[in-house]
Amino acid sequence: MRGQRRNDEIKEYFMTCMDSINEGNLYMIRRACKYISITYLFMILIAYITVPDFAVTTPHILMLPLMLFYYRVNLSVLRAETVSTNMTALICCSFYFLLGVVFTLIDTITYSDKQAYFFPMLILVFPVLYIDKVFKYGIEELGSIVIFTICSYYFKGKEIFLRDMYMILGAYVVSMLLGHIILEMRSREALAMKELKGLSSVDRLTQVLNKGALIQKIENYFQQKTEEDYCSMLILDLDDFKMVNDSLGHSTGDQLLEKLGRLLIESIRAYDIAGRYGGDEFVVLMPQMSDSSILHMRCKGLQKMLSDIDLGNSVPFSMSIGAIISKNIMDSAEVFRMADDALYMSKIVGKNNCTIWKIDNREYDKPLILALSDGSDDPEKKLRKIKNLEFEILKAATDDEALCMISQHHQQLKAVLVEVNGKKEYGTVTLKYMKKRESFSDVPIIAIAQSEDDVYFAKGLGIDIIYTNDTGGEEYVNTINKLIGM
Repeated sequence: MRGQRRNDEIKEYFMTCMDSINEGNLYMIRRACKYISITYLFMILIAYITVPDFAVTTPHILMLPLMLFYYRVNLSVLRAETVSTNMTALICCSFYFLLGVVFTLIDTITYSDKQAYFFPMLILVFPVLYIDKVFKYGIEELGSIVIFTICSYYFKGKEIFLRDMYMILGAYVVSMLLGHIILEMRSREALAMKELKGLSSVDRLTQVLNKGALIQKIENYFQQKTEEDYCSMLILDLDDFKMVNDSLGHSTGDQLLEKLGRLLIESIRAYDIAGRYGGDEFVVLMPQMSDSSILHMRCKGLQKMLSDIDLGNSVPFSMSIGAIISKNIMDSAEVFRMADDALYMSKIVGKNNCTIWKIDNREYDKPLILALSDGSDDPEKKLRKIKNLEFEILKAATDDEALCMISQHHQQLKAVLVEVNGKKEYGTVTLKYMKKRESFSDVPIIAIAQSEDDVYFAKGLGIDIIYTNDTGGEEYVNTINKLIGM
C-alpha cells in the first residue's frame, strides 16, 4: 500500500511538475558542462605531473568541445520563453549519450589494458544529474552499455573485459535502485513545495484560484496550446450580489461566494482552470471544450445548482454567464474580452441567462459592414446591388449572432445596419447593447425602422442615423462611404 502511494506520488510529480523538471534538467547540464570542464583540465594537469608516460589522446580532446557545444546550446535554449519537454529530453539524452561515448573511448581505447573507471562512474551518477522515469533510465543507460560492451570486447583482453562487465552490471543495478530512491525524494519534496505554493494561490473564501494564480495558469495554457486546440472560457457573475449583501448581510454574501466556489470545484473537470477574478465574478477555462450544446448544458446545470442554495433568501440566487468557444485565437486577453462581451449580453437581456459564442476567427481584407435583418426589409440585399463595393458585408439573422460578430470584428467594423421592429423586439437588444457598451461606442449605427414607432424608439436610444423601408440602397452606400471616409 505504501509502495503504491509512492508510485502515485512519482506519477503525479511527472504530470504536474514537468516544467520544473525540464528546467532542472537543463540547469544540471549547464552545471555539469562547467564543472566537468574545470575538473577535467585540472586532472589532466595533475596527470602530467604525477602519472608516468601520460599522454593526451584523441578521446581526451573530444571531451572539451562536447562540453563547450552543449553549454552554448543550453544558453541558447535558456533565452527562449518556453522549452518543450521533447526538446529538453532531446538535449539532455543526447548530451549524456555522447558523454558516455567519450568515456567509453577513454576506458576502452586509451586505457585498453586497464579496467574501466570513467564509464561506470557515469552510470552511477546519471540518475543524480538527470530526472526521468526509472524505466527510461534503464533504456537510456542500456543503449550506452551496449556500445561500451562492444568496444570493451574488441579492444580489451578477455579477463579485463569480464571485469568490466562485472563492474558495469553492478553500476547498472545500483543506478536503477538509486534512481528510484532519488525519484521518491524529489517527488515528495516537489509535491510538498507545490502544495505550499498552492496555499498562496488559492482564494481563502472560495477555495478556487485567486486572481493572480488564475491569470498565470491561463497564460501558461495559452503559451502551450496549439492553434488546433479548442478551448472555452466562461465568465460567471452573480446577479444582484450587492442586493444580497444589503438585504441578507455581508456574512451571507460570503457564504454564497463560498458555496459557489465549492460548486465550481465539484462541477469542473480535473484539468479545467477555475478562479475568482474579483468580487462576485469567477472565470473558468475549459481546455478541449468545443461543443456549444454540452457547454450550454453545463452552464445551465451550474445555474440550477446555484438556485437550489438556501441561505434564508426568499428569491432564488441566480448568475449570468458569458462563454466563448475558440480554437486558433492564441491571445488569452482577447478571449477574455469576448467572454466579457458575452456576459454583458446575458446581463442586458435579463438575469440568469447564458450566452455562448463560438468564434471562427476568420480574417477580412476589406472594411466590414454588418447587416442585422430578419428578411422583411433586407438592407444587405440593397447593398449588394451596388457595384464595386469597397467593403465586405456580414449578415446576421439574430441579435445574438450580430453581437458575436461585433465583439469579434469591432475593430474592423465601419458601420452596423440594424433592422428594428419594436413589436417583435427585433434588433432592440443590439441597439441597446451598442449604445451602453463603451467599447463599441465608436462603431456607427444605422437603424432601419419598420414604422414611425420604431423611428421614435431608435431616436430614444440615441441613434443618429435612421432610415425607413423605402430608403434606397444608394443612400445606404453614400452614408456608409462617408462613415468609412471614402
